Parts: sequence; structure tokens; C-alpha cells
Amino acid sequence: MQPVKELNSSRPAACHLAEGFGLREKIWAQTSFMLMGILGTIGIARADWPWLLPYIFVFWYGVPGIMMRHLACPRCPHLHRYHDCLQAPPAITRWLVKRPTEQPFNRAQKVWFWFLMLAIPIYPLYWLIGQPVLLVMFLASALAWYGGQLLRFCSRCRVRSCPFRRVAAARG
Repeated sequence: MQPVKELNSSRPAACHLAEGFGLREKIWAQTSFMLMGILGTIGIARADWPWLLPYIFVFWYGVPGIMMRHLACPRCPHLHRYHDCLQAPPAITRWLVKRPTEQPFNRAQKVWFWFLMLAIPIYPLYWLIGQPVLLVMFLASALAWYGGQLLRFCSRCRVRSCPFRRVAAARG
């Protein structure tokens, strides 16, 4: 595989994901993420449904409406150059992202990013504690998604300004 130039850089950087994501990677990422959201939603709805509204905002609107539309996806070269997406079908993501950008995250965008990434796995825990089966399944799916992101996908990411980025040599 030929090295691909980094965004905002004149030096080439090897990108193992530049030509697309493998089917197993997509299944892992999408299944674990959606399962986490569904289990969190079910757990909150079963325990105390009025508290479901904030989680609907965080997960069911926050991910496609904020994260995908304004934060990570507009900066993703995989989506815009290779028409591929790890987290969702590329056609849906490209429809959501109206304006691709190479600008780094500003302070407010970083706050929203961290709020969403922390609220998604933490918010449902209070209601899931009384539902041990759902709690274990939720924690397993959250660990699978966040583990996959931090240990596999983020270590090869080309979205330079993403706060999860773990490409040490290309930072800066």
C-alpha cells in the first residue's frame, strides 16, 4: 500500500485505513456502538422513563446531529476521499456532513466532543445498576466500542485534531 499524505502536512504518512475499513472492523464498531446505545436506552426507559429524554439527546441526537455532522466526520479523509466510514454507512454520513473541513477542533467543539464521549457510557449507569443483566451487556458493549476505538482505530486515525487521536508521530 502506498503511503498517503496527511491532511495539513507535506510529509507522507502511512495510513492503513486509507483504502477503506474491513468488514470485521465495521461490524465490530457499529454493533458495539449501537448495542451500547440501545441497551442504555432500554435500561433508562425500564427504570425511570422521564430520564430518557437527556439520553435521547446525548445518544440518538448527539451522535448523528453533533458528532457526525459537526465534529469528527467533517474532518475525516476516509469519508471524503475514499467514501468509506467506520461508524455508519458512508452514504448516510456523507448526507449528514454538508461541509467537509480541515480546520482543527476549536475549544467549544472539544467540550462537546468530550461531553458526548463521556455521557454516552456514564449517564445510563445509574439506571442500569438495578438491572444486572442489562448492566453487564451494556458494559461489555461499551468496553468493546471504546476499546476498539482507543486500541485499534484511533492509533491509525488521520483526523488530526480529534481528541481521541493516538498517532503519536503525526501529532503536533
